[in-house]
Amino acid sequence: MVVMNNKNSGTSSDMPILVRCGFGFLVFVAELLLFGVLGLCLFWIIYYCGGVAWTRDVSKQLNLHYILMIGGFIFFNGQAILAYRCFACCKKIYTKVIHSGFFVLAISSVTAGLMSAIKAHEDAADKHFYSLHSWVGLATMGMFALQFMVGFVSFLVLLCCDNATIKFRQRLLPTHITFGLIVFGMAIVTCLTGLMQTARHTLR
Repeated sequence: MVVMNNKNSGTSSDMPILVRCGFGFLVFVAELLLFGVLGLCLFWIIYYCGGVAWTRDVSKQLNLHYILMIGGFIFFNGQAILAYRCFACCKKIYTKVIHSGFFVLAISSVTAGLMSAIKAHEDAADKHFYSLHSWVGLATMGMFALQFMVGFVSFLVLLCCDNATIKFRQRLLPTHITFGLIVFGMAIVTCLTGLMQTARHTLR
């Protein structure tokens, strides 16, 4: 996560060797889980579910929805969270740009995934937003968009008047971090409820 001053940031050269090794191991595990989740989803969709489609095949349209939502909510969102620690050696502005770039990829993926699901339900003449999964998903997307907008304005746009807004950004930072972790947790719940809903329909 972002740190507002160099005194508290702690570069890798300031850390004891054991702390650096432990941090590197945790980052490796986090990356392994992120790539593993996306990789398993892709394998499941391609090998067992017949691939993806944008139109004319409802089941394959929903397959695309699964990939895009897991890719956006879990993979890219997770990479955005890790960016501030993995790129701590870079200048702060570059780290913020990388962090924001991952969020843009996440929002693009989630938006395309939502449109894929809506189109699949329309093609199947089915109802929209009738399940717990869809309600949690809508709430998560709203919070995700709010987190991005507030963070973009506060930590990038307000840099144009850095000295005048630094105290505001320092006070906002803990809330931004906490809210981001809450959104990530809700994203996990959204994906799990969606997979459970799919499993229930398939087994039935």
